[in-house]
Amino acid sequence: MRHHLFLIIRVLIATCGIGYIAWSLTWTDHIQVPSGVRLPNGQVLSTPTSFSIIEGNTHTFGDGEQVVIAIDDKSQAVVRMDIPVKSRGPSVGDYQFKQGIVTTLDNANFGLLLLGLLLVAPTYPIQAYRWCLLLRARGLKVTFAKSFRLVMVGCFFNFCMPGSTGGDVIKAYYAAKGSNRRTDTIMSVIFDRISGLIGLIILGGAAGLFMAHHPAARRVTLSIFIMAGILTTIVLIYFVPLFRRWFGVDWLVGKLPGQALIGRVDEAAVAYRDHKMVVCVAILLSIMSHCCFVTSTIFTGYALGIMHQAHTIGVMATIIPVLFLSAAIPISYQGLGVMEGMGVPLLVRRSICTANQLIGMLMLYRLYMIAYSLLGSLYLLRGDIHLYPQASNEAAPRRN
Repeated sequence: MRHHLFLIIRVLIATCGIGYIAWSLTWTDHIQVPSGVRLPNGQVLSTPTSFSIIEGNTHTFGDGEQVVIAIDDKSQAVVRMDIPVKSRGPSVGDYQFKQGIVTTLDNANFGLLLLGLLLVAPTYPIQAYRWCLLLRARGLKVTFAKSFRLVMVGCFFNFCMPGSTGGDVIKAYYAAKGSNRRTDTIMSVIFDRISGLIGLIILGGAAGLFMAHHPAARRVTLSIFIMAGILTTIVLIYFVPLFRRWFGVDWLVGKLPGQALIGRVDEAAVAYRDHKMVVCVAILLSIMSHCCFVTSTIFTGYALGIMHQAHTIGVMATIIPVLFLSAAIPISYQGLGVMEGMGVPLLVRRSICTANQLIGMLMLYRLYMIAYSLLGSLYLLRGDIHLYPQASNEAAPRRN
């Protein structure tokens, strides 16, 4: 019963996410007419007003360009009107063109989209090598090829389960199956994910340091540093022997039910404090991987018309990692609606991009991931994706 209830809740959240995206999109092209302009029906605008464009050159207007627009009054009139977008006068102001989602995608820069797709490619070998290091540190012998194969299978399953971490469950299952050290193997997957999250936090925080003058980036950076402080405190309490004694971690672990399993899990986790250099390298590799993801997303935003400005790069490099973190929450498919919901107040309302550009950027990012996940499906169809097809004879490493 509980399983079905969670499933229903997740489906509802995903549905709400899709609905929010559909509601946020501007489907048709609009033109914002400045105040002081007299409309064909005789009305003089007291404030800048947007009108739907029914017909006309919706990409670039010239002086005196005539466009068919829908007047938003009770008559719902459709009229022809001259749009002098190049005119700039103190009493008239500027006409502003706002693209609908179809026009936004139609006018996208294909070269930048392709670059965005290619920038995602290095992340998967980096992730495979990172996991290899964490496995080998614990004496678990595995080749890079097998690690890469299972990373790609996990990538495929990320798109079959809620959130963006479902692939880790499948990866842990196939990695542990056939091994006589399942706890250590599963713990390597957990540490792999943790190092990825830490790398994402560090990247967002580092970018935010250079954008302290921007209100949105400053708020996000402060949140990142608070999150980093909490995470650092937890790590110190759990892994430093002195703090473990002070805070009674060993006593608490000893009181938990299922001592046999809990003890093995705790031992496998604490063992990584003897491999500090490997953990640091894993975090560094995570930062490199996320740099590829964030850069890919930024170029995708530029392809959709986000202005190329120095401050835009810094703000997006600070906020996009936070959007990626929100996608890791396993409540909706690939963070559908969650990422967009966070992105609107942080990017759209700060005039970094339009809602169409934000949603298009995040949807194309997901499409890039889906494209690479198809390679994982090929590995899955071929079979033999276990790290250890047969029980291995690995000896447990000695603790220092």
